[in-house]
Amino acid sequence: MGRAPRLVHGDDLLYRFFNNLLADTRDNLAAIPQLLLETMAVWLPPTTYARWPVLLPWVVRDPSCRGRPRNGVPDRWGSPDDRGYLRDDNSLIKSLPRSLEITGPARSGLAGARIGTEFVAAHVWRRVNGSTVLASRWPELNSFVPNLVWLPSQVAKLTDREGSGVQETLQAMAWQIYRPVAVEPTYEQIVKRSWALLPVPERAIGTIRHEELNWFEPTERFYRTREERLRSVVEALLQLEAGKGIAAKVITSRYGQGLPGVSAEARSDLRSYLCQFQREHIRPSLDEHEVLGAAQRSIGVREFPQST
Repeated sequence: MGRAPRLVHGDDLLYRFFNNLLADTRDNLAAIPQLLLETMAVWLPPTTYARWPVLLPWVVRDPSCRGRPRNGVPDRWGSPDDRGYLRDDNSLIKSLPRSLEITGPARSGLAGARIGTEFVAAHVWRRVNGSTVLASRWPELNSFVPNLVWLPSQVAKLTDREGSGVQETLQAMAWQIYRPVAVEPTYEQIVKRSWALLPVPERAIGTIRHEELNWFEPTERFYRTREERLRSVVEALLQLEAGKGIAAKVITSRYGQGLPGVSAEARSDLRSYLCQFQREHIRPSLDEHEVLGAAQRSIGVREFPQST
């Protein structure tokens, strides 16, 4: 008796079609990946990169944080890891621009709209230089603006294939968009370290015309929220350092309740790292070499599961 026929899902069939089409190297099809991404990708503008290059510097991606309730492994989303970083499954990244309006060419169908539920926050780079740790596990890359793009879910799957034409095109586009942009002086050393981790794209693409791309339009409220949440984390760390209690909820209830259980050394390193983003929080007695040393320890290489 023959085997039962396998199930074929419509989304998988669509993915297979596009994957095979976009892998074609014939001259008449070589431009399709860039055209696809120019039409469907939504980016944060270079002005956001210049003003706030790492959007959530206290957050790292940890796919295991949701646990396996059926196997008795509890959900730990929003809790701190052993270095004090908030563990996220990418939901915090995905929701960042949810309230923002999109501007772009009329042909894309996105101008004047907001993203819906079928968009994915994709990391442009997965691999980094000199490490097996994925980019999203590094705090300076997980929410690094040049490493983020919002895509329809089926298009995002195409960018997950390491070395694929779509992924390489996306990386070349991000490099062309953001690499020449100067950031505010406060962030120069931070972004220097971030860029050094990312492999330089080798794929040749056409010149990008910014008016042909889709952009989120951040508001002043968007930036205030980034500042307020960073401040709440830094202040909680300072309170703990002073031997005082903190609010039950810092960003999330699990994070506020879990921070006191993180080692004092790890909390101090995290605070020093985060203070680079808001210089006014650094105590006058804190030496610059201490700040950089603590930051390097806080973002030190650590092996994580290699799931996407």
